[in-house]
Amino acid sequence: MFSYFYIHEFFNLDQLKNNQIFIKLWVNENTIFSRCLFFILYIAFAGLSVPVAPSVMTIAAGALFGVFEGVILVSFASSLGACICFIISRYFLFDYFNKKFSKKFSLVYKNFKQDGAWYLLSLRLIPTISYILINLIMGVMPISIKKFYFISQIGMLPATIVYVYAGSEISKINQIKDIMSIELLLSFILIASLPIILKFLLKKLKFPT
Repeated sequence: MFSYFYIHEFFNLDQLKNNQIFIKLWVNENTIFSRCLFFILYIAFAGLSVPVAPSVMTIAAGALFGVFEGVILVSFASSLGACICFIISRYFLFDYFNKKFSKKFSLVYKNFKQDGAWYLLSLRLIPTISYILINLIMGVMPISIKKFYFISQIGMLPATIVYVYAGSEISKINQIKDIMSIELLLSFILIASLPIILKFLLKKLKFPT
């Protein structure tokens, strides 16, 4: 309810574009505090699975901090937020998700058991698959939080770069979905298939995976 009535009012693309100059001035005047606040808020919103807010904040990172700094802030904050969501799923919602989505989880578990971390990396590399859903599902899979964090950090990086760069060109964006063209999505899907292909090749060549 809080997300629906309040978060969407402030964390949307129109508000960001309308207030960009004011926010940018405040960020420049409060260099360290603004970045720490952004980092903490991003972790909180991603960890609590608040819809839309992380996507808008990723674009905002490019508009406010530039591509290089924005990518660093979002990459680490999104991965830490994903770990919080992962922990909530594993230690507080494990039984609920197992009962609610047992059939869907059985399919994911089968693929995960077959390809392991490579499967998670493939999921992370496709930006159209909900990161929130991945975080929740992986919480009930047999994977350590360290491995989950490491793979998430790598797998979410390409989409992070795209969104942050789009934020640096925010005047050209009217909707979040404008960022992902058909060509770009196909490229991501191709990239996402590489981990499974690489695992297959390593197995054929008798390298340990």
